[in-house]
Amino acid sequence: EDTVHTYDQVQTYIDQNDLIAVGACYCRHAALLRGEDIHGMPTDTCMQFGNAAQFAIDRLGARKLSRKEAKEVLDRSEQAGLIHMSQNTAEGIGFICNCDRWHCTVVTEALKTAKPALTMSSGFQPQFDPEACIACETCLERCPSAALSMNDNDLPEVEIDRCFGCAVCASGCPSEAISMVHKSGFTEPPKDIKAMIKEIKAHM
Repeated sequence: EDTVHTYDQVQTYIDQNDLIAVGACYCRHAALLRGEDIHGMPTDTCMQFGNAAQFAIDRLGARKLSRKEAKEVLDRSEQAGLIHMSQNTAEGIGFICNCDRWHCTVVTEALKTAKPALTMSSGFQPQFDPEACIACETCLERCPSAALSMNDNDLPEVEIDRCFGCAVCASGCPSEAISMVHKSGFTEPPKDIKAMIKEIKAHM
């Protein structure tokens, strides 16, 4: 399956790679061509790393980035509430797509199900600090999977089967009341592409 990454994980991939490229988000670009509203979200947000970056520069019109420029793309994506997506491997990430809830195929298909977290997940979930929370409900507005609701104590609660751990709630919290913690019972992803293909074949 695809996997979701947190901001800190993507920043690590940026730091680890010398060659980084950025290109247009296919899904939002296609939506623009169809005359759809993309809610002011950026389109130059899909990053490639290493050999994939060189291919995208040579063949797909992508633009080479410095690490500083790549972090600016990441920050812009984070501010827009986009979801950092890639292939589900622990090593060798070749790309990061910064997806939205309205147009990006992987996300929209997952959100059609009752339990999106069974389709994709970062392995993290939000934890709320009741002392810091100001009950502004910004996290509810930003959550792409509508996994959050306010309880009787005016604190956010998470529906684990809907939450895929994208950390969009945490990054947008004005009082920094949300931290991301490891989800219990989460299955570690395959080590690399070969291991992922082996796992897929084993479950077909």
